Amino acid sequence: MQVRYIYSACVVVETPDAKILCDPWFTPGAYDGSWYQYPVLPDPVAAIGPVDLIYVSHIHPDHYDPAFLHRYLARYPAARLAIGPQQPPYLATKMRIDGFKPEIAERLSLGATELLIVPNEDEAGPRSEIDSALAIRRHGMSVLNLNDNPFVERQVERLLAFCPGGKPDFALLPYSGAGPYPQTFEFASPEELAAAVARKRRQFLDGFTRYLRRLDPKKAMPFAGKYYLGGPLAALNRLRGVPDALEVADEHGERVVVLADGGTATYDLVTGRASAVRTEPYDQDLIDAHLRSLAVASYDYERELQLDADRVLPMLPLLASAKKRARGKVRIEEPYWLILKPRSNGHAFLLNLGDDSAPSVEHRKDGFDALSPRLEIDIDDRYLFGLLTRLYHWNNAEVGSQYRSRRVPDRYRPDVYRFLNMFQV
Repeated sequence: MQVRYIYSACVVVETPDAKILCDPWFTPGAYDGSWYQYPVLPDPVAAIGPVDLIYVSHIHPDHYDPAFLHRYLARYPAARLAIGPQQPPYLATKMRIDGFKPEIAERLSLGATELLIVPNEDEAGPRSEIDSALAIRRHGMSVLNLNDNPFVERQVERLLAFCPGGKPDFALLPYSGAGPYPQTFEFASPEELAAAVARKRRQFLDGFTRYLRRLDPKKAMPFAGKYYLGGPLAALNRLRGVPDALEVADEHGERVVVLADGGTATYDLVTGRASAVRTEPYDQDLIDAHLRSLAVASYDYERELQLDADRVLPMLPLLASAKKRARGKVRIEEPYWLILKPRSNGHAFLLNLGDDSAPSVEHRKDGFDALSPRLEIDIDDRYLFGLLTRLYHWNNAEVGSQYRSRRVPDRYRPDVYRFLNMFQV
């Protein structure tokens, strides 16, 4: 039994019975034209080769890549698609719309190889992250794939109960993340931004450590969430607070392995040996040079929304309808101000997310400094129009770092971001 590393969250778990491909993402420009890879595999289909089963953990485009799946299945049509029983079934619905027929299962068997897919749920029910984890076992050996899952004890307990001996031989664990903070936020000073970057890096490293201590695998690999912002966003990469995987290895020594890039490096669970490892951190200057070489001329909305410059977009009625819909899904009881600042003019749209009696939307130029708490969003008009009309999704815009934000006070409010994810007509 062995694990072969391809890129980011993409691995192939190989047993004598089957080859199982996980989360292949290889289409450049994920998240509406924001995300790119380094180093790049010239032919990922060939690098992966034939597999028996493709597991997709969740709907985010660096895990579910429909364009690549169509390419791969055109060459290897015998591969089956499997996803977990997440509720609501966002991934299943999207895959069917895209022309796939995924098997929705909690347990699968391929010969003597057994699979368990566990949604990222806690006692309160499905989480907003809509993720899942995969456990694979065969004849006393096991692999756990946690991809992007936030730590949930109930999920961890189910995965460990599936592992022979109560712990995995090899665990693929998250060490990074895809949020917009701190790189797209305004800070009072460069020192405050630098402190936020350092805190984020430490948060990611501590998240890996928590999983490592709880799962206690024989060997672990930091993986998933490996991406770089392209185009005009490339300057933000140094501010994301994401550690190199080798920093994780430095903290945990021989318990952690970082397999080499290229799609051929493996870790053998029987011998406990890696065929090739990466020993040097990535050079950010080389990454920047690669990103500058990409032909990233525009984001998705710039290509797909060819709007007449003289056309006045119906923002006020769209925003009023979006607020009404979102308040039907997420209740914010106290006043909270959302200020949307389209880049084409000096005016902004003002909404009180916590008040049904106030005017739904105001169109104002100033007078925002006295409002607190508030979230200011600086965004392209076309992208805002596309988000409100469901051409795009707020979560993708957020994860793609495609708008800038300012919070007053600078405090994370999960309910506000849940509201935004429902903020569409």
